[in-house]
Amino acid sequence: MVRWKQVLIIVLAGLALFVFPIFRTRHKVEQNLPIETEESATKKINDKTDIVKEIKQPLEIKYIIMVDERLGFAFEENNILRTIDGGKTWSEVTPPNFSIGNLPDGIVYDFINYNTGWIAIGNTDERKAIILKTADEGQTWNVKELNGIKNVAALDFIDQNNGWLMANADGALGSEVVEIFFTRDGGNNWIKIMTNQPDKKTSGALPFAGHKFGISFNDIQTGWTVVDYGSLDERWFYVTKDGGYTWHAEKLPIPKEIELLNVNPHISLPKFFSDREGVFWEVFPGDIKDESKIVFFQTKDGGVSWKPSTPITISGKFAIDFINLQEGWIINDQYIYKTKNGAQHWDRITIDINLKGNVKFTLVNSNVGWIIRQDTSKWGAWHLYKTNDGGYIWSEIEIKK
Repeated sequence: MVRWKQVLIIVLAGLALFVFPIFRTRHKVEQNLPIETEESATKKINDKTDIVKEIKQPLEIKYIIMVDERLGFAFEENNILRTIDGGKTWSEVTPPNFSIGNLPDGIVYDFINYNTGWIAIGNTDERKAIILKTADEGQTWNVKELNGIKNVAALDFIDQNNGWLMANADGALGSEVVEIFFTRDGGNNWIKIMTNQPDKKTSGALPFAGHKFGISFNDIQTGWTVVDYGSLDERWFYVTKDGGYTWHAEKLPIPKEIELLNVNPHISLPKFFSDREGVFWEVFPGDIKDESKIVFFQTKDGGVSWKPSTPITISGKFAIDFINLQEGWIINDQYIYKTKNGAQHWDRITIDINLKGNVKFTLVNSNVGWIIRQDTSKWGAWHLYKTNDGGYIWSEIEIKK
């Protein structure tokens, strides 16, 4: 099954933000979990002609998603725009009465194939999440609202039915409340299966202490999240073996040459390309010339064991994406580093792109990739770049009417 998954790493001045898009192949695993569903108001949009309109005026873009080399979405405050030709033209595909608000609190997405995907949008002011589902490449959408959610942190589907949503709630300094919701009917109904609120904590819940970074499932039972307590000795994977109801800690591996640095790393979620093969990376910030060391870890047994790569040193802020276990890119504001042998060797090519601000990077295949950049202001202008030749030449795609 072809799979696009949101995977983002932004590193600036030694700080990293992981928001887990990747292209991955996954074995289809189907199994129903014994849960109760709750009633929800779902608005299905059937009339395609009413919501598809050609766009010809300037846009005030708040977020951009590129699914593959041709399909993408741009969000205005009250509109969803779609391209099916790699950004050359954009059309409205907005459901009635839709709004993401002026400052949405988290946008996460997951597409399991060319046609089917979900987008979740948080809204702190109204304490609800909007979940959009499409089965026709975004031409029409089903709209679902989940109340009582402050913002959304992660969304992960393993097939057209089974998926998980992680939402962030209130927390304290160095601590964080999260809730996990599960659907077994493609997002029509969701049930809360875990909370770590101190007064409502469920057995086997994630800890209240530490920051949690997303969720990633490689089958119906096994999923992963990262908990960072802010020190070298307190960095953990938390793993579930029952579909997200309960979690246990697994300490992350540290190569000996990195352990001597005695710095707190930033950790990505595992990205699984099948139920057994996956990769994650640890970023160890340095204090010399804004350099960081990155170590990549591979598994071929579903995460039972992880094999580290030789560290690579990268300067400045950068973004990372892999399309399979062997092939991945690292992009900073000067170079693209490319590996074809699982991060054991890297080739470097020079690029000339302004990467100031917040940067997302999506690698579609060996030749095609997208860079999405937002200016440094909190909700500044967005810029979209595409390469068709393996990263040597990048063209800016203007989103306009």
